[in-house]
Amino acid sequence: MQNPVKERIAKLREEIAQISEANRQYMGTGRKLPGSAGDHERRLQRLQEILDELVSLTDWKKL
Repeated sequence: MQNPVKERIAKLREEIAQISEANRQYMGTGRKLPGSAGDHERRLQRLQEILDELVSLTDWKKL
């Protein structure tokens, strides 16, 4: 069985890739679509949540 921390990091990396692709589309043409600014803000918020989670997953190394 794979290490649970490694599994979680792999899932977060996949989610980051999906968010990056959505942001790339937003920067290209999505800005013109209704509601796209709100979606972009939610993606940025989720990226911050992911960053916080990654920090918490690595905090054990400081002990």
